[in-house]
Amino acid sequence: MKKLVSVAALMGFMMACGGGDKPAPEADKAAEPAKTEEAATTEEPVKTEEAAEAPAGEAAGGDFDAMSDEEKMKTLMELGEKVYLTGGSGGVACSTCHQANGEGLPPSFPPLKGQGDFMGDCKKHAGYVINGLQGEIDVGGVKYNGVMPAQANLSDLEIAAVITYERMSWGNDYGMCSPADVAAAR
Repeated sequence: MKKLVSVAALMGFMMACGGGDKPAPEADKAAEPAKTEEAATTEEPVKTEEAAEAPAGEAAGGDFDAMSDEEKMKTLMELGEKVYLTGGSGGVACSTCHQANGEGLPPSFPPLKGQGDFMGDCKKHAGYVINGLQGEIDVGGVKYNGVMPAQANLSDLEIAAVITYERMSWGNDYGMCSPADVAAAR
């Protein structure tokens, strides 16, 4: 019985995230749970559109493009960590599959730590988040075969933030990405 439950749990986990060279199929909007008033009384309230926080660039006092490079990096890293760990405004938390330490879960979910060649430039990296991936890929000489859901519902700022966080965490130093880079990938 324990083995059956473990296999079922693993299969559910594998369906939630992964990697590959083909865009992931579009998620069925009807399958999303309804947000109710009752949910707002749980430990972590569900945000409505009216109650959603302002994007980090706006919260930081204005236009992202008008910020200094230092302010941009600080804003992107703070928001990026939040998106990576929680899924941001409706996405799937990247850490679910790629782990909080960026080391992934072989053989399904590749590491982000030390993978600048696979990430590529900002536009390519943003494309993975926007379109998702499925099918076999080779990351750092290791084969992975899972499904990463598309996260196109995230804002350009959220995607720029999370990919900047991935590119600048765990010893990575692959540079900052902007919302304009994400817009070019859409």
